[in-house]
Amino acid sequence: MIEILRTSRVMSLLLLSALLLAKEPYTYIYLLPFDNIQNDPAVEWISPGLSDMTKEQIKSLYGVKIKTKTDLEVIMNDRSLMLQQPRGSRNLLVLGKYNRQLDKVYVTIQLVDVANWEELGKTQITEVYTQIPSLNKSVGNSVITMLNPFLLKAPLEKVSAFPKYSEPEIKNKRNPVSTQAERLASGLDKQIAELEASMDFLLGAREREKEKPKKEVPRFKSGEWTMDFDVDKKVKDNPENVGNTQMLSKVLDQLLTNPYEVELQRPEFEYHKDDELYMTVRFPVTYKLKDKILKDMLSSLPYTGLEQNGSLTIFYFDRTKFNFPQRHVESISKGDFRIVPVLRIFDKNRNTLILVADTSEKYWHSRGSDNVHYVPQHQFSPLIDFTVGGWSIQVAMETVEIQAVYEFILPVSEVESLSNVSLKFVNENNLRKFLDPIL
Repeated sequence: MIEILRTSRVMSLLLLSALLLAKEPYTYIYLLPFDNIQNDPAVEWISPGLSDMTKEQIKSLYGVKIKTKTDLEVIMNDRSLMLQQPRGSRNLLVLGKYNRQLDKVYVTIQLVDVANWEELGKTQITEVYTQIPSLNKSVGNSVITMLNPFLLKAPLEKVSAFPKYSEPEIKNKRNPVSTQAERLASGLDKQIAELEASMDFLLGAREREKEKPKKEVPRFKSGEWTMDFDVDKKVKDNPENVGNTQMLSKVLDQLLTNPYEVELQRPEFEYHKDDELYMTVRFPVTYKLKDKILKDMLSSLPYTGLEQNGSLTIFYFDRTKFNFPQRHVESISKGDFRIVPVLRIFDKNRNTLILVADTSEKYWHSRGSDNVHYVPQHQFSPLIDFTVGGWSIQVAMETVEIQAVYEFILPVSEVESLSNVSLKFVNENNLRKFLDPIL
């Protein structure tokens, strides 16, 4: 009996091995969400686009099976699962991270072998912040380039040495006499119809049909589609959209120039018990979008689409209802809406004593100053973002409050001279021009 059980078990193992060997191998790609390494909420929306585009680019590759973060956790908890995969299969991990500096987005991609955690490849991509579609496409193409050396080759289709047999097509031929009779009858009907139309026109009972302009219809021929077109035809603004465009223009003016509401609170002072010559000064500041702007957009603008997810609201405007003013399109494309809060604290003579630049840009965190007490920080994140294309404009707004507290240590003698505080939003492109004379 024991011998029979052993024989059965051996047969089962042999059968399992045979099944695994018979199966074609796969390349398992574990695709994780791209990591926003600076945790900047303003660019968090980029992550899904990078992952989705990469998935779309690689899902049709031969022998590829896309896996998720959950699948990776399962196989890492039990690595013996890889032994149950078809022989010759590989497990590859695609890791991506990105960050934004000024007007550019930097993406780093790594390809890792899950079996031994060996890095198989690494690449970096840089794109302008306003060209996210191009960035998504570049990321997908780069991942394919990295994967190509490790992908399975599609088997060549076997070509038979013998020609394929096909049944001859049998056509039923009509009698020539019946064909000619049908053509003759059709021609007579057409001439009678034209004669009746001419008589009706002479008697005023019918107007001649005007020849309609031919539509530009694509034609298919020999594997390609072709279409004649008039180069002078251009996309023009729709006069019927003038009213909607004026309302959109007023709202965009506010969103691009002054969308935030700021609350400055009185400073807090804390004496140091171990050193009476110094004090800690805290300036609490609250940032939020103006309530009126969001209400106006919800109630008055005939947006073409709306998406709400918690505190995030995304408005969609397209050319079916709006003409896009060129000055707003150019302003969005240049990134004029990306601004940085700059806090200045003055003495009684209006001299700047303390300068706080609230930015995530590494360059400004490496700067120093001999003229003022310079404090680079990163507590503010943009609560509004724009995306403009040839056919649509998207406005994403986050209705939350940012509670920032700017803190620094000063000598007691300098604290006594503090008199006034000012907060100003400065465009990212003009930040150097604004700060350099003060620093």
